[in-house]
Amino acid sequence: MTAKGRIAFVANTSWSIYKFRLYLIERLLKEGFTIYVLAPRDAYTEKFEQLKGLTFIQLYHFYPKGISPIRDYRLYKELLHHYRTTRPGLIFHYTIKANLYGTRAAARAGIPSISVITGLGHTFSGEGWLQRGVRVGYRRQLRKAAEVWFLNEDDRKVFTTQHLVGADNTFLLPGEGVDPNYFYPAPYDPNHPHPTVTFLLIGRLIRHKGILEFVEAAKQLKQQQVPVQCQLLGFFDDESPVAIPRDQLEEWISSGIITWLGHTDDVRPFIEKADCIVLPSYREGMPLSLLEGAAMCKALIAADTAGCRDLIEEGVNGYLCRPKDSAGLAAKMAEYVHLPPNTKKQLGLSSRERILQRFTSDTVVAIYLEKIKTLGLTPHEH
Repeated sequence: MTAKGRIAFVANTSWSIYKFRLYLIERLLKEGFTIYVLAPRDAYTEKFEQLKGLTFIQLYHFYPKGISPIRDYRLYKELLHHYRTTRPGLIFHYTIKANLYGTRAAARAGIPSISVITGLGHTFSGEGWLQRGVRVGYRRQLRKAAEVWFLNEDDRKVFTTQHLVGADNTFLLPGEGVDPNYFYPAPYDPNHPHPTVTFLLIGRLIRHKGILEFVEAAKQLKQQQVPVQCQLLGFFDDESPVAIPRDQLEEWISSGIITWLGHTDDVRPFIEKADCIVLPSYREGMPLSLLEGAAMCKALIAADTAGCRDLIEEGVNGYLCRPKDSAGLAAKMAEYVHLPPNTKKQLGLSSRERILQRFTSDTVVAIYLEKIKTLGLTPHEH
């Protein structure tokens, strides 16, 4: 087995590999590549662990939250050991610590790597010691990557203007990709029998997804007697410093402001029943919830922030509001409620057309395959 037929994927959770890149890995396996997935073990590991041609390597020293020089050095050494042992021809790194310590380990092992910046997150915003440390780390390590990929132009601009990476070493990937056949068309029915309009926010229960603004907008609309139902679908991220407290959510539910739908691995039935997908997030890489909603012919309402604005054309397939502005969000939601039925349907159809033009999983796979070929990797003989 030659290194030119081996590719490694490294991330901070098995869940993220399963959620965002399983289709890509399955396609690469079908093409004849041998795949290594390096991540901590979690409930999603077994979902891809038995794929023929895939080897899962558990990372014991990957602690996604917080910075510890001792722990992080152990992660670097752990990655270096696995890279030297498996000798892949190319490594893809996702999330901050994988990009920092994985890129360093790959360079030490003499293996080309690609850093994928999936979003900047709260650890990159602000001017605290943590944020400064992350930027210094990126500046030192990303120069060792063969390329640095971004999911939106805003993030790429941040990195190039702050001289964290050279512009000529960057590439813009159109999101993680969405399968328009799996996320089937479910356009708004002009003969909608219910006067109540359902808005759905899909995301982890953290403040940076704009959940506080969504709940406040729901309050305002109910006070104005606008016929809406506001739903949340997502899981608690208790380890996040910006997590929504469970008792806070219970208070919202008991007061009737929102409905919490829990967590699911199949969002399609919930998207199908919704009229409009909402995401007033503070910043995204490329939000999968909007991609999936758009693929299913749903209108979109989101904050005018990085990642979100790439998917929405004002008045064509949805609306953008000012970030962290619950009143502005409520106004856009009310505007959607009062649209004629056929206009609502057209917004959803335009959403799906936008996906088909630029953001499908086939588009993303083709880009990966072309980049892999450019770097000289070839699949094994079948």
